[in-house]
Amino acid sequence: MDHAKYSLHADQLLPLLGTHQTPQLIDIRLPEDIADDPYRLPTAQHVPHRNIIAQLDTLDRTRAVVTICQKGLKLSHGAAAILRSAGFDARALEGGSVAWRGNGNTVVALDAAPACGTPWVLPATHDRRAALRAWVIRRWFDPDAPLLWVPVQHVDAVAHRFDAHAFADDTPLAPACAARGLSDPSLLAYVASIDTGQAPGTAWIDMLPNLHKTDEELADAALAVLDAAWAAHRHHTGQEAA
Repeated sequence: MDHAKYSLHADQLLPLLGTHQTPQLIDIRLPEDIADDPYRLPTAQHVPHRNIIAQLDTLDRTRAVVTICQKGLKLSHGAAAILRSAGFDARALEGGSVAWRGNGNTVVALDAAPACGTPWVLPATHDRRAALRAWVIRRWFDPDAPLLWVPVQHVDAVAHRFDAHAFADDTPLAPACAARGLSDPSLLAYVASIDTGQAPGTAWIDMLPNLHKTDEELADAALAVLDAAWAAHRHHTGQEAA
């Protein structure tokens, strides 16, 4: 029996992370399983398996969906089947979160990261660091999170008043990502190389602020460039074939 149409292997998902090709990741683990292993895949949002039908209208029908349960068995396959019956391209992650974590793949610590849907307040510095902050959030934490760009001195106060998460400009970005539960060494090395201007291609990113008036426009334009730089980093570090 051909299982390819029903499941996705971790090796197939890994190269998609950190790019616009990342599927919609739906974590349907039971509460007790999450309590035992309080991590999630990057960008994964938790939806109880009994709520899948109610959440159909919140998903993007133009993008594939991958469902994730503890071991990649009945819950993820059942949820994926419901999604396929509604017209989605949906598959279950082989081995579930247990296999993913067991292989040392990238995860986000739930006790350190903002919940999906939380607004992020960012310093409107209109530079490479602003673009990188947005890329990290969109590609590794929450692709649909509201990004609120404000003057540097108002980041913390705005976050407090609007029940948002402050991503201030007071520390290098790699340690800031680690403090928010994203601890993959290769990813943090990439973030540090872009942040410090040491990575190939940062000169291209530095030109983008000249072409875009607002931080919102800059962040959107920089996503594809940073996606490509991330793919190059994976290739140069032997994580992915060209």
